[in-house]
Amino acid sequence: MAQTFDAFMQELEEETRRAGPAAVARAEALKARYSLASDLILLRKRRGLTQRQLSARTGMQQSEISRIEGGRANPTAATLAALARTLGGELRIVPSAVRKGPSVRGSGARSARARTAARRLVPRPARRSRA
Repeated sequence: MAQTFDAFMQELEEETRRAGPAAVARAEALKARYSLASDLILLRKRRGLTQRQLSARTGMQQSEISRIEGGRANPTAATLAALARTLGGELRIVPSAVRKGPSVRGSGARSARARTAARRLVPRPARRSRA
């Protein structure tokens, strides 16, 4: 049994790869969902907003924001874009960082395309006023 978190994660990734492409795809989908939720929470907190305040600004139910942030919802791109816009960010697809070491990434052309993009909530740069 793993004694460190990193060793545990490495064991988990190896086990996922051994389970096959379907397990790898499920693991990647789960990772993307929680990464996106984490980014949303971080951006909301950086703006000093509660879920209730974000709800009031977007017109979305606070409970829906909670489900999205908890990774228990499957929001549309339009919903995510609205949340990002309200938080001063934007929804983008950006190339993923090159990872070193073991990963739960699959192989082949389809997974290679999937590896090149990650959905992120990216804060927009502040606009400069024209003086």
